Amino acid sequence: MILSLILSSIGISLSQESITMVSFEPQHLLTLSSGISSHTVRDEMMSPLMYRGSQIPLAFTYRFRGLENRHTVSFNFDNTELNSSITKTIDDAAVSHYVNNLHLNLEYSGSTRAAVFEDLNTTCFLGARFSSILNLRNHYFLQTNNHMSAEQMTGLGMYLLTETSFQKESNNLLRVEISIPCISYVLLTNRYNANVSEKFDNVDFEQSLLWQLFKKGDFVSFNRLFEVQADVSYIFFVSNHIGFDLQYRLLYYSFAQYQDLFRARVLNNQFLLGMTVTL
Repeated sequence: MILSLILSSIGISLSQESITMVSFEPQHLLTLSSGISSHTVRDEMMSPLMYRGSQIPLAFTYRFRGLENRHTVSFNFDNTELNSSITKTIDDAAVSHYVNNLHLNLEYSGSTRAAVFEDLNTTCFLGARFSSILNLRNHYFLQTNNHMSAEQMTGLGMYLLTETSFQKESNNLLRVEISIPCISYVLLTNRYNANVSEKFDNVDFEQSLLWQLFKKGDFVSFNRLFEVQADVSYIFFVSNHIGFDLQYRLLYYSFAQYQDLFRARVLNNQFLLGMTVTL
């Protein structure tokens, strides 16, 4: 009798697991988002001032939700004018001490299921994120006097994802993502000021400048670069294939441009609303 009870309990648990596995089907999600992006930048190599500004960004995201794994590819873009405390404007146009800031971010994240908290309807995933960031800034000190500065960082790091469903048998999800690069390849390093840099010495302008800069890049870790990105999003569906994605994204990094004398500190906050389509 005890054996029959054990076998029946095992059969019930296996049937419940099979029902759960059958009820969940892999999903392909495409999301196009926009909203407001707020930048704060202090580039000590260029200026001691802090520059701030807001702009409308554009973000595209592809997500794959498998039985055990999660994969995400995203692209983020905005082009923002940043002003300082001494920015001079004429007819609402900045003419001195401002920055044109171009921000591009390409990411791929892959993770596998690590833990399940049934009481909280939450699943945790652990994995890695590959990201490539270009933060290109053109500093205008006077109307005809400007210098360019930038960070181009391609990194690989730790990635944590949690998914929470507030209702069972619902596709609506609260997602929390945190990533920290552990090692990065940085193109523009060891810059003393806007005009002098080890990376631009002996550059042959008759050859490919981008390839020469790539060869002169350096691998850096936490000794020169600290970066953290956090995303919180809630996806709710209004039909079987159409939903909306409310998202908040925070990106912060501090990069030592020359030893530990000059640092570029960048903080980017984004509030996005996107439309999601299930394929």
